[in-house]
Parts: sequence; C-alpha cells; structure tokens
Amino acid sequence: MKRSREGDSKAFADLSKNISDISHSYFSSKHRQGRIINIDDVDDLTNNVYVAFAEQFQNIEILENWLRRVLFLTFIRWYKKNKSRTFVELNELIFVSEEPDVESVNIDAATALNFLSKLSDEKQEIVKLRFWGGLKFSEIAERMNKTEAAVKKMFYRTLIEIKEKLD
Repeated sequence: MKRSREGDSKAFADLSKNISDISHSYFSSKHRQGRIINIDDVDDLTNNVYVAFAEQFQNIEILENWLRRVLFLTFIRWYKKNKSRTFVELNELIFVSEEPDVESVNIDAATALNFLSKLSDEKQEIVKLRFWGGLKFSEIAERMNKTEAAVKKMFYRTLIEIKEKLD
C-alpha cells in the first residue's frame, strides 16, 4: 500500500488485482447463494469496488477494514435497489396461455408419480429438487456438480418427456 501511494505503478497494479479478485470472489458467492441472479451484475459490482478503490486509495488507512465495508455497502445498495425487480426465467418451449389448460391441471397425480419413478435417477433428482425442494437451478447445479445450463436443459426436456407420455 505504501509503495502504491509513493507512485510505484507495479505495486498499485498488484494491489488493484488483489482488490478485484477478492471483490469478484465475494460477489460470486452472493451469486451462488442466489442473492445475485445475473452473473453480469457480479462483474459490475466488482468494477464498482475497483473504481472506489482507485479513487480512495490515497486515503485508506486499514485496507482490510475498508474493503470489508465497501464490499458490504456496495452489495447492500445494489440489493435494495434491485430487490423490487422480479426475475423470471423464460424458456422458449414453455409459454403461458390466457386460458388455463384444464387437462394439465387435472393430471392424475398417481400416473405422474408412476412415470416419474421410471425416469433416470438424475432426472428424478432434478425434478424433485426443483418442485418439492424448491431449489433454484443454480443450487441444483451446484449440488449435482453440473452447469446451470445443463440442469435447466435436462429439467425442461424431462418436463416435455413427462407431458408427452401423459398425453
């Protein structure tokens, strides 16, 4: 920190990289927890912390305390600003019609559960965690050691498979 203040550009670059890495790690953990939905927001928040550091580094006394405070306040401000937004995951294959599909509402539960039991263990786990466990795709992906995209794809394909078998 001292060398950065004295004008050592390499020291400043190293310090800046550490600040960015720590910030990205912090906001990525919030993304994994489901508190930050969009991964682009992780990068934006990381950049906000870096800009604050670049503007204030001459006046920072204890870097660790400053960084903890700025990370927390940056996240809280962003969260309060964005919590009123509603995030909806859309899939091209699924749409909502204005008139409810009476047949899909009145599916025989025993038939659906019977068919579900015939699916692979992996497909069963995804469907059960999503519907009964109430988990987000990111949480299911983490639990199953898969990418979120792979889990979503398998989930929606499984729903289509179940619908086709029930029709």
